[in-house]
Amino acid sequence: MNACWSDRVATGGLCPEERPPGRAVKGDALLKRSRVILTVIVLLVVTNLVTYSLATGLVPWLGLRWGAGLFRPGSDADFARLYHQYRVLMTKYVDELDGHELIEGALHGMADAVGDPYTYYMDPQEYEEFDLPLSGEYVGVGMTVEQVGDYVTVVLPFPGSPAERAGLRPRDRIIGVDGKDVVGVPLDIVARLIRGEEGTPVVLTVLRGEGEAEVRFDVTVIRERIIIESAKGKMLYPDEGLGYIQITDFSRKTPGQFDAALAELRAQGLKGLVLDLRNNGGGYLDECVTIARRFIAEGTILYRVGRDGELRPVEAAGGEGIGVPVVVLINEWTASAAEILAGAIRDNEVGVLVGVTSFGKGTVQTPFDMGGGSVLRLTTERWLRPNKEHISDKGIEPDIVVSLPVVDETESASFWEGFTWSDPEDPRDTQLRRAVELLRQALGEDGGS
Repeated sequence: MNACWSDRVATGGLCPEERPPGRAVKGDALLKRSRVILTVIVLLVVTNLVTYSLATGLVPWLGLRWGAGLFRPGSDADFARLYHQYRVLMTKYVDELDGHELIEGALHGMADAVGDPYTYYMDPQEYEEFDLPLSGEYVGVGMTVEQVGDYVTVVLPFPGSPAERAGLRPRDRIIGVDGKDVVGVPLDIVARLIRGEEGTPVVLTVLRGEGEAEVRFDVTVIRERIIIESAKGKMLYPDEGLGYIQITDFSRKTPGQFDAALAELRAQGLKGLVLDLRNNGGGYLDECVTIARRFIAEGTILYRVGRDGELRPVEAAGGEGIGVPVVVLINEWTASAAEILAGAIRDNEVGVLVGVTSFGKGTVQTPFDMGGGSVLRLTTERWLRPNKEHISDKGIEPDIVVSLPVVDETESASFWEGFTWSDPEDPRDTQLRRAVELLRQALGEDGGS
């Protein structure tokens, strides 16, 4: 496994990527990777041979020396304590225990102990669910969600999806699945409950609105095979050549879908482009860089910074360049790879950013095979914008700040009804309308909307 994520914060299609709810960034990831890998070896070999003494003799047997740069002095005793607790649990607990489950718990716990919400261990089932949306299709209800406090919250139902047809809206909070209370339940577990076989129903209990306007209701959604169209476009104003492309995440299929959308717009006489990265939580770094090169002919897309602190530029050498004015829309849900693309376009002066400050996630994760289909997803790098700014915890500020209308509690439930994020005639979408104004100004047209 050598794919890298910059991470997908708004978990696409009810999958775990983007499961990380926090924003903390921790260092020394490569050193900790070495400790985790050797710890796993110790656990598995010691368990199979069932001999306590092997806990302190294993590493010399592997041809490694304590204190050779991989471990701190005294780590052999730590391994012995770890194995000793395992043996006590297996032999002294009042009920019979499953040793495999204990090992899985230890693997999860070691990753969690790093204190980085983007570093975690996934068992085979968790990894399969994690990877599904980035593969471009899965069986589910079709919406982007995020963990907000104790609630799994809808960010965006996919157009035409079962979720949209069932009437789910942005900001809806899912509090139950098939009668089971899921308040405070982690996102990946809720995702597993919502997923199921194609054609089967799932009953979601939803909270909508706030305060006195809050309503609670059940909605039945039929699961379908969701083909994720992560990049799609249309002409906003054909007579003016004003086009629009929305990218919802960076999956393996996104570059091809983006190229098809852009080619169609060019065939219709594209003169100016709105690139909508609102609600895009990220995805694969390589796919993001591929799309960045569609916009930037020459220049730096980002800098990658590893444990050694060295800045490694990723260049747009051989890039195509977009050739038309560009306005990029961002919001508080724009994260990770989407921030890389937005920052690259801005810093290379290819386009301007409109909206509100983005999420702020400036790290890259790499998957490490832990055997048996399990994966350790580890933060291995930080990334910087072309201007060498690190955006974690602070995000990217737009060139032009435009917020969506502020609505009170009594109006919040109805505000999102029929909101498409792609209709420049909708007075609620002040961000898109401002983007159109800017394109008209850039093209020297006195249109206004």
